[in-house]
Amino acid sequence: MLLRRLKGLLPLVFLLVGVFFTSAYISFWLLSSLNLLAPKEKFKNIQEPKTDKALDSDFLEIVSYNLLLLGYGGAEHEGSYLTDVLMLVHINTSDKKISLTSIPRDLWVEIPLRSDLSEYRKINEAFAIGNDDNKYPLKESQFRGKSGGGNLAKHVVGKVLGIPVNYFVAVDFDGFRKVIDVLGGVEVEVEIPFDDYFYPVKGKENESCGKTSEEIANLTRTLSGFELEKEFKCRYEHLHFDKGKILMDGEMALRFVRSRHSETQGGDFSRSVRQQALLLAVGKKALSLGALNNISSFIRQFEGLVKYEIDEDEITSILREIDDILDYKIVPINLSEDNVLTFGKSDSGQFILFPKEGIGSWEGVQKFIKDKI
Repeated sequence: MLLRRLKGLLPLVFLLVGVFFTSAYISFWLLSSLNLLAPKEKFKNIQEPKTDKALDSDFLEIVSYNLLLLGYGGAEHEGSYLTDVLMLVHINTSDKKISLTSIPRDLWVEIPLRSDLSEYRKINEAFAIGNDDNKYPLKESQFRGKSGGGNLAKHVVGKVLGIPVNYFVAVDFDGFRKVIDVLGGVEVEVEIPFDDYFYPVKGKENESCGKTSEEIANLTRTLSGFELEKEFKCRYEHLHFDKGKILMDGEMALRFVRSRHSETQGGDFSRSVRQQALLLAVGKKALSLGALNNISSFIRQFEGLVKYEIDEDEITSILREIDDILDYKIVPINLSEDNVLTFGKSDSGQFILFPKEGIGSWEGVQKFIKDKI
């Protein structure tokens, strides 16, 4: 009986796994999130942060699950906890619809640094700030400790989208690569071919590229962002992806979802579309491997790569709410300049994105999301 129920659940797990996102980025860490998910009748027992009480509670009546997926570089990368990928998954059990909302990492948002102080930062800093209790020791208690980064990220995303975010899952680049490789690679549909001549090469982040210390100092003083990066070409490599179905291993998949500097498919908006394409590819691959026929054996392949804890009672509880996941419609949602956002510069000169109504005015964004999900 339990096996039959698991067969209905696993397509959902594998479908969501592929995002990483950017890390995309997510691996089988989604299994670890399932023990947190609860049917609607349990929502009344969830203790939301007091700062989230103003969020629209109607979503708790309509959407059974709200899960934030986070992908970050990890210890070996500069800005190790900055999230390259943020995606909110809404599972609407009434309409049988899964909405995937990709959130640009340059979104300019208010982040609470302590109980009496908030500052505007890029949204990809929320997870990092929550994970840094040394630099930010006066954060509210729910934004400190082991889960502080995820809790702060879901708090900020909830404020922006007007949706109470109940759970988060985070995975780093290394875990993402390994999971894709264990799956034997995934076949991804590349809709538009592109080149990226500035994909970062691991280990070359600080290469001088033949420049003297004085030249580097002058460039750093006069340039910033991508304009500065272009002066150090030896730190980067050329990526090319053809149109069509491509079998990708873990490293290629990571490059596919991280690439930012293509002249035709650069930036966070195009990356969001690619991340969603990879997510769907992972779901299809997992099902094709016959995972549903021998679940225990399949999951054992990920021991050492995956952290999870779940028992049969929790799985059964979830499945009472979710019918056959194969009947669900997938709805990708992207926030961009084509709909609700515009761009500008912060006081410090950073490229930022914010609502067309103005910085901090999220009503238009929230209405756009509600109309889509």
